Amino acid sequence: MRKLALNPATPTAILEEIFETNRQETHAHAIWVSLGIHPRTPESLREAVFPYLFWRDLLKVVDCPAVPERAKQKAMQLLQRRIERATSGEWKAFARACSPKLFSWVMKQDQPGLFAVLLENPRMTETALVRLIHSPAMKAEFSVQIVDNRLWQNRRLVRKALVYSKASDLTTALV
Repeated sequence: MRKLALNPATPTAILEEIFETNRQETHAHAIWVSLGIHPRTPESLREAVFPYLFWRDLLKVVDCPAVPERAKQKAMQLLQRRIERATSGEWKAFARACSPKLFSWVMKQDQPGLFAVLLENPRMTETALVRLIHSPAMKAEFSVQIVDNRLWQNRRLVRKALVYSKASDLTTALV
């Protein structure tokens, strides 16, 4: 069933039948994720699947290029409601796994060490970090963490952005 749900050529009628037969089964989680990211899943069916998904699965939906933008927006709204109630460990896992368009969510949290985890995110690029440095959510303590981070401390564009940023301390940026 899961292979059928993952196959992009599977017709819509079969996808709806898969959903109806697996709705009450507990092992159907992988099928629900597959239906959430399948390009031919009808919008109403996709929205019915979203409440069954965990936050990590919703991240997959948001990052999947086959999912229509309207469905991604609904998944982001549900993800935002779920992640607001998350523990600090879940926030750290979210910071490691999230895509660049969700980096600002992590920066708005007041949990210690969360920004340092975000700097270790494999999707963090120099351009994305420069955007974060110039964003309104940037704090002076973040600039210290960037300067102390082994991956980003010697990057020319990052250093230049720290110097020109209103939120960072000039002495920290020039260290």
